[in-house]
Amino acid sequence: MKLKLLGLALLAVATLFGCKEKTEAAPEMATEEAESPDYADFDRKVAVIAAFYEAHSNEDLAAVTEMLSDTMQWSPPGYNGNKWLGKEDFLGALKGYHDGFEDIKYVPGIVTVDDTVNGYWSGSVFPEAGANNSANLIRVYGTWHAKYTETGNEIGLKFFSLVAVNEDGKIVSASDYFDVGGLMAQATATE
Repeated sequence: MKLKLLGLALLAVATLFGCKEKTEAAPEMATEEAESPDYADFDRKVAVIAAFYEAHSNEDLAAVTEMLSDTMQWSPPGYNGNKWLGKEDFLGALKGYHDGFEDIKYVPGIVTVDDTVNGYWSGSVFPEAGANNSANLIRVYGTWHAKYTETGNEIGLKFFSLVAVNEDGKIVSASDYFDVGGLMAQATATE
């Protein structure tokens, strides 16, 4: 009888431990934390870009010139084989706008179905391989408005640019995207 009781006790213990849910060891948590975004750096660079567009709107070429690095590189909106141009080329283009247009005004923002939202962005979480949270390159979205001096035509132009600002608060590069042909079509339209 003792042997039977011992057998039953062993069976009960085996059943108890056999039915117990297997617990997995908790995965090790990553101890390395992602660097948090430097919002102050982003805000500082956006302020430089906004001041630049304000000076351009005011046709203040001297102020615009001071905001550009001496080694500034510019990719114009019209396709040129993706050749980067220098500061003097950029200033020449700006002077051309000043000479040809009046009442130049920049309105930052992305036009959506319901609203106009923020026009300054940086960093990205997609794609994962290139994800970053730095403000090294600011994406600028907005709309330019002006009056073409020769015809008096009002123009509106959606605008996108990739702008880099250095630690000295100078613009070191800009890659502009807008419809150059559409700009001139609006400016020279007869009706």
